[in-house]
Amino acid sequence: MIKTALLVEILWEGVQLTMEMYYCDEWSDIKKKPWNILDEHTAYTYHQKHKPYTVVLREDEKHKYIINITNEWVSVGFYDELIRKYLNYDFEVMSEGKLFLRTAMYWEYDDETDTEVSSLILNFREDGYIVMEKRDLKNGSVEERETNNTFEKNWDVFPEFGQYLYLCKEER
Repeated sequence: MIKTALLVEILWEGVQLTMEMYYCDEWSDIKKKPWNILDEHTAYTYHQKHKPYTVVLREDEKHKYIINITNEWVSVGFYDELIRKYLNYDFEVMSEGKLFLRTAMYWEYDDETDTEVSSLILNFREDGYIVMEKRDLKNGSVEERETNNTFEKNWDVFPEFGQYLYLCKEER
C-alpha cells in the first residue's frame, strides 16, 4: 500500500466497495506508475486552487481507475488486471460546474502484451453529432462513421474533492 493512500468504503450501485485512493501529480501509462505522490492535504489544496492533479483508485491491490482533474477537463481511465488502459473518457468542463463527455476511447490488446490490436474513438458534440473512428491495427483498416443521438448520459458534474467514483461508470 502507498503510504499516503486512503482506504475508502463506498456504497456504489447497491454494492459495498473498499477502494484504496491516493493522489499524485500525474500517472505514467508507459511506466504504469504515479509521478510524485501527493498527500491528501496537498491534493486538496490543488483542488481548491484549480491546479491539475491525479487520483488513483485501486481495488484488491489492482489499479482500476485513474482520474485526471484540471480546470478545463476531467479524464477517467479504466484499467485491466495488467494495468493497461482499455477505456478513457475525456470530459470538458462547461459552465456552472457541469461536465460534458467530449471523447470516449476504447482499446483492445494482443493477449498478455501491451500491443494494441484495435481502437475505437468516439467524439461527441452537445448538439448530438457523433464522429466514430475504428482502427484494426492488425490489418490496417480504418472505419469512420457519423451519426446523431441524444446525450443525457454525457452530462455530469465537476467532482467535489474526494468524490470521484460516480465518474467511473463504463456504460454511458
